[in-house]
Amino acid sequence: MVAVSQVNACAGCTRVHERWALRAGVSSTELEALQTGDLEHLDPRSRAAVSYAVARAQRRFAGSASAGIESSAREHLSVRELKEIEAVARATALANLSLNTLAARTRSSGTGAAQHPVFARVWSHISGKVGSDKQRSELLAGLRGRVLEVGAGDGRNFVHYPPEVSEVLAVEPEPYLRRLASGAARAAPVPVTVVDATAELLPHEDGVFDSIVSSLVLCSVVDQEIALAELHRVLMPGGELRFYEHVIAERSLGRSVQASLDGSGIWPHLGAGCHLARDTVGMIAAAGFTVEQVRRFTSGPGPLGLPFVLGTARRRSAHR
Repeated sequence: MVAVSQVNACAGCTRVHERWALRAGVSSTELEALQTGDLEHLDPRSRAAVSYAVARAQRRFAGSASAGIESSAREHLSVRELKEIEAVARATALANLSLNTLAARTRSSGTGAAQHPVFARVWSHISGKVGSDKQRSELLAGLRGRVLEVGAGDGRNFVHYPPEVSEVLAVEPEPYLRRLASGAARAAPVPVTVVDATAELLPHEDGVFDSIVSSLVLCSVVDQEIALAELHRVLMPGGELRFYEHVIAERSLGRSVQASLDGSGIWPHLGAGCHLARDTVGMIAAAGFTVEQVRRFTSGPGPLGLPFVLGTARRRSAHR
């Protein structure tokens, strides 16, 4: 899978498959051989299997591999094993295509998401009412070191970062909001750099952040599972995920209304991809985090109030 993902230039898939390979017992030497294409370090069976999978992927599974690769594959592998390799290679190629398509669809210019100019301008006027200064201060209290903020919006959180934070890398894909965030960064009490990227495809190395802040963004990411896997990847083991999100209601009536609005497409269209009926806390726990604290509250009139959560989760040492 690692080799096929490299053929298809799917960096996100390659990173995931490399982690899977290490957990499955592939040695670092073998993994390095896959990364560099230097297959001489592999045993003959593994070398034959990888060469066959790569050759089939390069030909987009049309026709046969070269005579030498076919011969080596049939010498070292059974017919059943070749069929299994073919099936895995095809499934991996399909996953590569899906993730690459997702990344392409969520780009505008550079690495960011599609533009939402109307929503962005409306949000810049109402974001201060959706989250109060008190809630934002609660979200960020006690943070220190290097912090990643995903979905920074207009940068309304920046002024609330404590002085113990050495640096904030803020991700915002929407161009208009990103410009506002860049302006807010200049007035922040700590160094803030605003970049064009999405939560599903972060331009950062593994385990480089002490903490991550997710503020009103996990409702609108294209794929929560992929986004949370990326947050888990770039957060150091034991690091904190601070989250402030609106979530699915606890009562059945509210859940039904939220699901109907999501299913109709009306709310996601109006809210630039926002979804009301996501069990975000459950997804955080399933993504390899230990949820340590959650405060639930509603915003809005009576039974129509939107349910929110504000809490802390910690990355476990090993994912899942």
